[in-house]
Amino acid sequence: MKKLTSLFVLFAALLFVAPVQHIVAQQPTVWVAQDPLSTTVYITKTGKKYHRDGCRSLSQSKIKTTLKEAKAKGYTPCKVCHPPQ
Repeated sequence: MKKLTSLFVLFAALLFVAPVQHIVAQQPTVWVAQDPLSTTVYITKTGKKYHRDGCRSLSQSKIKTTLKEAKAKGYTPCKVCHPPQ
């Protein structure tokens, strides 16, 4: 019984001494309205979506354009990178 009590005390002490990981809530992303004439987006040779720089869908081709031009040509926003609309 004494051994069991000693183990319990040791375990309890470790719980208080062990480092505690803090969980930090991620802040929501807020997009600021931008001028479609100056907002840069990217399209591909074969796709029908426009993208943000760095989108994984741009691995094969990456053509720089403005948001206004992309929308005028019928491109729609990518559902992966969520570019400005």
